[in-house]
Amino acid sequence: MRRNTSSRDGAGRDGEPGTDGDADGRRYGGALTLSDAKPSPMVSGKGLITVTSPLRGDQIRSPLTIAGEASVFEATVTWRIVTAGGAVLAQGNVLATAGAPQKGTFTTSVSFALPYYGEAGFVEVYEVSPKDGSISDIVRVPVGIAGIY
Repeated sequence: MRRNTSSRDGAGRDGEPGTDGDADGRRYGGALTLSDAKPSPMVSGKGLITVTSPLRGDQIRSPLTIAGEASVFEATVTWRIVTAGGAVLAQGNVLATAGAPQKGTFTTSVSFALPYYGEAGFVEVYEVSPKDGSISDIVRVPVGIAGIY
């Protein structure tokens, strides 16, 4: 493990580039802040569904694009938009480009009625079990739902 031997000007003690800059010895522009961080796509518990849009914490409104990758039975991806209180604002299905065991991509544009006031909610993307109709794998993306007021 190499110790950081850089000085404040980005050069190491021996005049070579320090370790707090890039390969050319330039200093980075400064520390990253929380506002610089971007949420990562969310992955289901079994790893069969990844949601790339919307992302955690997004403020959503209609129409909404739901997108990602899935390895699900007959390529059928089910989705719904729900408030934190459990009210379903919209639901439906979209086909991925491939079914299990391959992983395919999916994208759909969804229109839904906005609640009167903005509120917290979830975009849920899941697989319905062909055996008994239960949810067999799910991603719940926490979002803010814009209101009409």
